[in-house]
Amino acid sequence: MYIDTHCHLNFKAFEEDWQKVADEAIKAGVEKMIVVGADLETSARAAELAEKHKNLWAAVGIHPHHCQNKIDIDKLEKLAKSNKVAAIGECGLDYHVYEKSKYPSTSLRITPEIKTLQKRLFGQQIQLAKKLNLPMIIHNRAAGEDVLDALNHFCKNDGKYPQGVFHCISGSKKLLQKILGLGFYVGIDGNVTYSQEVQTLAKIAPLNRILLETDSPWLTPEPNRSLRNEPISVKITAECLAKLKGASINQIEAETTKNAEKLFKI
Repeated sequence: MYIDTHCHLNFKAFEEDWQKVADEAIKAGVEKMIVVGADLETSARAAELAEKHKNLWAAVGIHPHHCQNKIDIDKLEKLAKSNKVAAIGECGLDYHVYEKSKYPSTSLRITPEIKTLQKRLFGQQIQLAKKLNLPMIIHNRAAGEDVLDALNHFCKNDGKYPQGVFHCISGSKKLLQKILGLGFYVGIDGNVTYSQEVQTLAKIAPLNRILLETDSPWLTPEPNRSLRNEPISVKITAECLAKLKGASINQIEAETTKNAEKLFKI
């Protein structure tokens, strides 16, 4: 059995066929999926889908792209207390400048003001995860040291860090070691099939700290990069990881599933 620990069946790309996509993945051996929110609307949708389908769980959170919006953290907390919510996320920091984006906070340049807003929003969700004793799904893009600084800042008083995963791992070897040193898992996605950076990190990360993700509908693995990504493709990622690790596919399947069940209690 495989687990896709990060997919967006709650997004418009799957509006018409999310159940069919989930069922096809289950038939292929991807028997559990975590549907991840990015704002209040998609988080509510994730919780709704999890209630409708016994093989789905939800994560609720606010992506850093929404840092300029007024966020009702009380509403997020209420959602987080729903049945089958397994995590807070995705949340974190994103300093990448996108050439095309519908989000004002990602256009042209990342200003100090945008960074401050992102950190504040991330901090609120760190505190929420600690309050509810839920793991976090952490988004980091070009902001690794600041993500760690934020975690340290909001956890320094009691010294207790939430459990969690750094979604779609990226960055330097040094950053990876810091992430692992704080006890976090790392998510490996379809880009491991073509990104040398991700392949390097995947080789270094111990198997007992790796989760499989798809980030569907994005990050489709080779050789299907032009197509919509779906949870079923987590098996392609697993095959690539097995080759990188010099491990059997059965070992990758067993270890990553055990890791996901342990972290998310699903």
